[in-house]
Amino acid sequence: MPLREGATKIQDQTIDRTILKIKRRDPDLRRKGRVLAVILLVMAAGIAVLAGFNLAAGQGYTVSNIAFFLLVAGLFTINRAGYVTVAGFLTVSFITAGSLLLLSEDTTLNTTFVAMCIPILLASFLIVPWSGFVIAALLIAGSVAGEVPQNDYPALLALSVVALIAYMLSSSLNRAYDETRHRALHDALTRLPNRTLFINRVQQSIDLKSREPGVSAVLYMDLDQFKIINDSLGHEAGDELLIEVARRLESCLRPGDTAARLGGDEFTILLAEISGPADAIRVAERVAGALRSPFILEGNQVFMTTSVGIALSSSDQSKPNDLLRDADVAMYEAKKEGKARYKMFDSGMHAQALQRLRMENGLRRAIEQDQLRVHYQPKVSLDTGRIVGMEALVRWENPERGLVSPEEFIPLAEESALINPLGRWVLREACRQAKEWRDTFPEAADLVISVNLSVRQFRQPNIVGDLAEILSQTGLPAHALQLEITESVVTDDVDYAVKLLGELKDLGVQLGIDDFGKGYSSLSALKHFPMDDLKIDRSFVDGLGEDVQDTAIVRLTVELAHTVGMQAVGEGVETAGQLKRLREMGCDVVQGFYFWKPLAPDAAAELLANPPGWPSELPSTGTSPEGARKPPSRRKSRDGGERA
Repeated sequence: MPLREGATKIQDQTIDRTILKIKRRDPDLRRKGRVLAVILLVMAAGIAVLAGFNLAAGQGYTVSNIAFFLLVAGLFTINRAGYVTVAGFLTVSFITAGSLLLLSEDTTLNTTFVAMCIPILLASFLIVPWSGFVIAALLIAGSVAGEVPQNDYPALLALSVVALIAYMLSSSLNRAYDETRHRALHDALTRLPNRTLFINRVQQSIDLKSREPGVSAVLYMDLDQFKIINDSLGHEAGDELLIEVARRLESCLRPGDTAARLGGDEFTILLAEISGPADAIRVAERVAGALRSPFILEGNQVFMTTSVGIALSSSDQSKPNDLLRDADVAMYEAKKEGKARYKMFDSGMHAQALQRLRMENGLRRAIEQDQLRVHYQPKVSLDTGRIVGMEALVRWENPERGLVSPEEFIPLAEESALINPLGRWVLREACRQAKEWRDTFPEAADLVISVNLSVRQFRQPNIVGDLAEILSQTGLPAHALQLEITESVVTDDVDYAVKLLGELKDLGVQLGIDDFGKGYSSLSALKHFPMDDLKIDRSFVDGLGEDVQDTAIVRLTVELAHTVGMQAVGEGVETAGQLKRLREMGCDVVQGFYFWKPLAPDAAAELLANPPGWPSELPSTGTSPEGARKPPSRRKSRDGGERA
C-alpha cells in the first residue's frame, strides 16, 4: 500500500473512532454529517460559554440555556445515528427561527444580518444547494411581516445574493466532490468500478440479504495469456484489449449487476440477485462466449479466453473480502485445470489455499533460515562407466515436518516467484560444491554439475549476468556447469529462447533439454538451439522393453540427439533391462535409481573419493553394479530428476 493511501486510511479510521462517527455507509452523507457535527459542537460550546457569562453576570437565563443545550445535544444525537438530512433540516429550522426571534426583539438588521446568513449557508451545504433560496425567502418574508424599516430592504435583498453565492459554491463543491469520488471509485482505463466500489456493492448486497433472504454471486476472472499480448503487441494494444473486454462484460450483465476491474487483467462481476448456482454458471458461460469472438488490435486478430472462479453468498454472515477471496481461490483452481473454464468454490478449496499459504510462508522462511539442502544424483557414461556428472536436486529439511518432497514445494515456488531466490541459491551452492569436488578428487577433475533452470529463471532479464557472477565468485569454470531446461520452456517462445541460449553458450556453460518428449517440440526450431544434451523423459524409459511405443520413441530420440549433434541422456533408469536397451540404442549417459539415488553432499563426496567403476560390459539382467543400492519398487519411485 502506498504511504499516502496508508496514512489516509489511518486518518479515516481515527476519525471514525471519535465523536464525529456517523452511522451511515453513504460517504456523501457521512461527509455532510461530519460537517454538521462540527457545527453542532461549536454551537454547544457557544451556549456553554454564554451560560457561563450569564451566571457570572447574575442574569436569569439558566433555563433557556439548558433548553438550548439539550436541543443541540438532541440534534447531535440524531445526526450521529445516521439521520443526517433530518438533523440538518432541524438545525436549519432552529437557526432560522432563532434569527427571526432576534429580529422581533430588534427590528433593525444591524445585529441580526449575520445570524440570518448562517441558515442560508447551512441549508445550501447540508441539504440541497437550492434550499438556501427557500430559507432566504422565509427570512425576507418574516422580516417584512415584522415591520422592518424600509431603509433595511436593501439588506434583505442582500440575503438573496447570499443565497445565490451559497448555491453556486455548494453546487461547485458538490460537482468537485462527485468527480473526485468517481475517479477514486472507478478504474481510469476501463471506467468500470474499482475494488473499493465493488467491495461496497457486495456489502450492500449482503446487507440486503439480511433483510430479504436470497442468493448473490461473485465471479472472479483472469484473462488467460494476457502477458503474451503485452509482450508481443505492446502495452497500448493490451490497454485497448482491456477496454474492449470491459465493454463486453457489461453487455453480459442485467440491470443491478456490477462488473469491476480489480487491476491488471483481473475482473469481477457481482450478481446481486440469483436463484441459485445455475444462474451464476450461465453468466460465466455467457462471458466466455462474449470473449470468444476475436479482438482486432492494431490490425491483428487476437483470441482471448478467461478463467472464472464463482463464489456464492446466501447468508448475512458473509463478508465481501471473504467472497472475493473464495472466488479468487476458485479461479486459481480453474487455471490449474487448464484455463478457459470456470470453477465453483467449495470449502475444500479454502483448506487447500490455507495449506498453500502456510507452505509458501514456510518456504520463504526456509530460504532465509538455511533449511534447504542440495542432494546430488550421479550421471554415468555408458562408454567409460565413469561418473561424468552430478545433477543438483534441492531438498527442504522442515524442522516440523522433516524432509519435504520437492513435488510439494517446487510447483509452489514456481507459482509464487520464490523459485528465483531458491534457484539462485541452488545454483550458487551447486557451483561451490562442484568446485570443491573438482579440486579435491582426481576422478572428479572433469565433473560437470547439472542444475535445472525454471521458467521464471529463464525469463529473468539478468540471468546471464547472475550466472557470470556466481561462476566468478565460486571459481567454477563455465564449462563445468550445465543448465537443464525443460522442453516447454524453450519452445514457448523460440526467438527469445534462441537469443538467450546463444548468450548462455557465449558465457561458456553447457546446455541440456530436460524431459524431452513430454511437450510439443518444434523439430525445425530444435536444430537452432545450441544444446549439448537431450535428456529422454523417464516416462518413456520406464516403458522400455514393455511398451512398443515407448521403446520406439526412445530409439528415435537417441537418433535425433545424435543427428543434431547432442548427447542422449536417459533418466530414471531403474532396471538392468532398461540399462541394456539404452546401451544397445546408443544412449551416451544415464542416471537413475539403478545406479544410486540422490545423495547428500557427504555421501556424494565419499562416492567420488572411491568411485565404484561400473563394468564396461553390461551386467546381466537382475543384477546391479557393486555398491549400488537396490532400487525401490517402480510403482513407488519416480525419482531421479526432480526440478531444482
